[in-house]
Amino acid sequence: MHRRPEGLPQNSASTADLNRSEVVVAGPGSSLTIPGIIVAEITQAIGRLTSVTRIEVDPGTAFASGLHRAPSLAAAHDPILTGGAPRLRAPKTSRLRMQAFREWMTPGVQTAVAYAWPGIENDWIKQFIQAGKAAGACTIVACASLPNSKKVGAVELAEVVERADLVFVGDQTEANALCAELGGSGPTIDTHRALALRRRGARSELHQITAFLPKDNEETLSTVLAAFDAVPEAWIDRYHLTIVMRYGSNSIPGRVANSYHAEHVDLIGDDMSELDLERLCANSSALSVAEPAFDSRAFSAAVDSGSAIAVLTSALPPEVGRGYVGGLLGDVRRPASVHVALAHALRLANLGFPPPDAWDDLAKHLRAGPHLKTPQKYRQPVTPTI
Repeated sequence: MHRRPEGLPQNSASTADLNRSEVVVAGPGSSLTIPGIIVAEITQAIGRLTSVTRIEVDPGTAFASGLHRAPSLAAAHDPILTGGAPRLRAPKTSRLRMQAFREWMTPGVQTAVAYAWPGIENDWIKQFIQAGKAAGACTIVACASLPNSKKVGAVELAEVVERADLVFVGDQTEANALCAELGGSGPTIDTHRALALRRRGARSELHQITAFLPKDNEETLSTVLAAFDAVPEAWIDRYHLTIVMRYGSNSIPGRVANSYHAEHVDLIGDDMSELDLERLCANSSALSVAEPAFDSRAFSAAVDSGSAIAVLTSALPPEVGRGYVGGLLGDVRRPASVHVALAHALRLANLGFPPPDAWDDLAKHLRAGPHLKTPQKYRQPVTPTI
């Protein structure tokens, strides 16, 4: 009989739900953090292939690493928040958490997946792996590769993941470093693009914001200009706003010219080629797209560039953005909301985000994990360094 461990919420998954789950995914749970949003996307993608249960593990205040306070675009589409895959919340104390992991690893669980984000407390993963192995499940750790982690990110987790069957990282350099750190023992090491949140280009001191606005929409233009005008004057030399908006009235450039920070704003009113659009997105620190249609060229180009995107809309959820973890939401009617969304998009400019289809591909690899659980460990070759 499976008891509900002390400290767990009453709306945890039932024993019947657990017995049906082929895969258990554990990781940060907050939809206000990039790690939490990614765990939700991984869970959804696996849920399209097989039964899955999600365990939310927020062991301390450090789980808020990567926090943004603007609403998440991906979370707005998240069916898990409205009753999708069963969810459990792990207790915060180590003893109760270990007890919970053991009780949740029911006989039907074939694969136990832990999501690791370097720089936050990940000691719970050792308990999770131990519980998974005791239940006979294949244990997998998916570790994000971040711009500031370099070789350190995966290596600092070597002790945590050493007993897992399989470890995925996003970068071959980290895979090589982890293999070297673990020596001849330890898990199989592999890479996957969904876990690579690498910087898109050289860091710039200039915050280049590009906003795509609907044709002749003066109300939205006024909102975006008011949001940009809220940048403190002492900082404005480090900011630039490019507005892409077709218009037929002289009142549009007049509004731009009369804005408080007009010297730091450009207006592009011509149609753009695909190549120009791609270049503009690639060279922007953060992007904003107002009321994008499902087939929006601007939004597609922004996603392809891996940029942080603030989608400005009055509709929830918007037509676009399912599966894109680099998206934020701003209320197109409220300058303060747009300012917050753009400010937090700039905070995420250091990361390059994977396309939505990356989660489905990662899910296939995670589900295939048990086939790699053999007595002989096949490890990625370590590339010699000169």
